[in-house]
Amino acid sequence: MPAGFQFPIAAESAELWTTVAYDSTGNSPMTANRGLSYLHVIGRLKPGVNIAQAQAEMSAVARRLERQYPNENAHQGVRLVSEFDQLVGDVRRPLLVLFGAVGFVLLIACANVANLLLARATARRREMAVRSALGASRGRVVRQLLTESILLALAGSGCGWLLAFWGVELLLSLSPKNIPRLQDIRLDGRALSFTLLVSLLTGVIFGLAPAMRASKTELSETLKEGGRSGQNVRHAGLRGVLVIAETAAAVVLMVGAGLLLNSLWRLLQVNPGFDPHGALTLGISSPNTRYSGPQSVEFYQRLQARLQTLPGVRAASASWALPLSGSNPSLDVDIEGRPTTPAVRVEVDANLILPDHFRAMGMRLINGRDFAARDDLRGRPVVIINEAFQRRFFPNEDPIGKRIRPRASSGGGEPEMREIIGIVSDVKSILTAEAQPDFYAPYAQLPITKSLTLALRTEADPRGLISAARAEAQSLDKELPVFEIKTLDQHFNAAVAPPRFHALLLTIFAGIALILTMVGLYGVMAYAVAQRTHEIGIRMALGARARDVLRLVIRQGMRLALIGIAIGLAAALALTRVMKNLLFEVGSTDPATFALIALLLVGVALIASYIPASRAAKVDPLQALRHE
Repeated sequence: MPAGFQFPIAAESAELWTTVAYDSTGNSPMTANRGLSYLHVIGRLKPGVNIAQAQAEMSAVARRLERQYPNENAHQGVRLVSEFDQLVGDVRRPLLVLFGAVGFVLLIACANVANLLLARATARRREMAVRSALGASRGRVVRQLLTESILLALAGSGCGWLLAFWGVELLLSLSPKNIPRLQDIRLDGRALSFTLLVSLLTGVIFGLAPAMRASKTELSETLKEGGRSGQNVRHAGLRGVLVIAETAAAVVLMVGAGLLLNSLWRLLQVNPGFDPHGALTLGISSPNTRYSGPQSVEFYQRLQARLQTLPGVRAASASWALPLSGSNPSLDVDIEGRPTTPAVRVEVDANLILPDHFRAMGMRLINGRDFAARDDLRGRPVVIINEAFQRRFFPNEDPIGKRIRPRASSGGGEPEMREIIGIVSDVKSILTAEAQPDFYAPYAQLPITKSLTLALRTEADPRGLISAARAEAQSLDKELPVFEIKTLDQHFNAAVAPPRFHALLLTIFAGIALILTMVGLYGVMAYAVAQRTHEIGIRMALGARARDVLRLVIRQGMRLALIGIAIGLAAALALTRVMKNLLFEVGSTDPATFALIALLLVGVALIASYIPASRAAKVDPLQALRHE
């Protein structure tokens, strides 16, 4: 909920709950401080009330609070979000894109199967003619062929189901942890029912056209020797349409994968502002029952000193929040000599750290000095700002020696002014966003949390220090919880895990689509060459050279591929717009990606057409003239 939103509140449309928070001593309720705004409120709408109606009521409540408490609640608001949107808001679109990719791959596979069934129907035309001549109705022939198609689809789904037992575990191991209910993913009755339903539908839909084609037989023509050309021409036209469709679907998938890969590559080139290599982190939480503020400071200082003596440790420190974690608290700031009001006050991110934090994190101290042991409760209050803070508030002056006052969202009394003693390089809290103004305060002066994250900069593989670091922490307090032991590389990889996962899956689907399209085009051209062997023999007997035959077959295959590529590019221009929010520094209609994918598909189509064309060019005219 927004800052300043407090309870009790008379809300006629919703039943609302909140949590009463207590301060670090566990005594006085922090609800007395209107400046604290870190709690989220959960409400259940009454029957017949929608989100828009509830939003209107809560906005009215926020306006009343603003009038009643202008200093604390000025320019604050309320935003209602459904629980479903809150749960899946960040992952809904990527999952829908991946679901669509699965659908495209299924369509391409079904188009290939339909092509094979059409070819098989042509080969079985005499069999169908004989059945019809013996009294089989067209409906019975269609039912037989549909049954074969459905059995083929069910057999394929059975093989896929077996592969899924291995694939689900692999998918879970590769997937990011921010997907809701990830742990609930399993193969159950619902998944089996969905698979059977899709298999039946694909078996019927993509087996119907070949079945209807095969059941339409001209008995006199089909039973005569050589009476096949008309049927072949009709089947060839449908097979060409299927090749065009699967080529277009492959283009859409490959363009989407290309955009995500381009975006991921650009994301990995972003400088996060710290060095993630060669550092180990571990979370520590000292319990309130045994550690007050000064005792907590003493504990972390002793632990820091012990960790700095471990072999291979170049620097050790601790902080409230790590870069890219998104857990930095936001505070308002006043600047000495610049009168501010709640309307113009700006929020900045804050962090509490121990000395040597910047060296441990691989950050650069640009100007001034780092925190030292003297920066405690007895020393003058100090802060270190980042470059973005300087650009925002001190664009044309040296901020060293200037003073600022951080405020807990306009609440908590009148904090002390803090002197700026240094400037440090920018660190991103979100990799895809610009660095925001940050300031760092010494933990020894503000021990308001008992949970810090330790960071150790090492000379070798940081994972080799896990046991030693845990032992040092628990030697000071054996009951102390040590958790989230990770390298900084793992933290960085976690930040890029969602786009990497989406790019990986879509690339896999696009690769499968490309292979299926190549196989489909090759199959159609190989079958066409086999059906035209007699014609090719006549052409060569009349003087056609091998290169003429080669050009004839390749032109036929490339015509189908180019039509499919053109349709696919047009479809991709429309469909890839839904991926706009998934991309970083890449447009959804990036010309370079579209051109590269088009050239790749042209090359693949050329290879798929050249192989059967080269075989056709080697046909012996005498053998071809005897071909049936």
